[in-house]
Amino acid sequence: MRTVIVRGAYIPMLALGASLLMPAQTRAQEMYDTSVPAVGDILKEPPTTMHISFSEGIHLTEVRLVSVDNGREIWPIEWPKTNEDVFKVEIAVTKPLPPGKYQLEWLADVRQHYHSDGGVIPFTVTSQDLQQPSNPVMPVAVPPEDAAPSDVR
Repeated sequence: MRTVIVRGAYIPMLALGASLLMPAQTRAQEMYDTSVPAVGDILKEPPTTMHISFSEGIHLTEVRLVSVDNGREIWPIEWPKTNEDVFKVEIAVTKPLPPGKYQLEWLADVRQHYHSDGGVIPFTVTSQDLQQPSNPVMPVAVPPEDAAPSDVR
């Protein structure tokens, strides 16, 4: 039996193959648009509210905040769960977050596409007590105050 590929079918087949090779997390966040905190943010103060915006209306089935440093401890949050499709969800943090690494995770049904979707938004909360290190290096262009006058004319 001989397989015949019609001219022009190579590109869609390559695209399908490439999509199957992408990591699952990359494929999963199809409907993710923006969030606060954003992916990879480093926050100097812990957030009291967060939000996720989606490119299309989706039915959120789960939203959770996970402390990565403490063995995936689920952190208490509140969010308005509804049976309606949403374009944005606001999440209230009900207990102050100590410094550490966190993930905002969500699962949803994309009814118009007949599939599920989900994603992970990692972020870090730093300690407010951390001071920026001072730079003890003197700039090259400024001579020290006790330098001798130059003979250069």
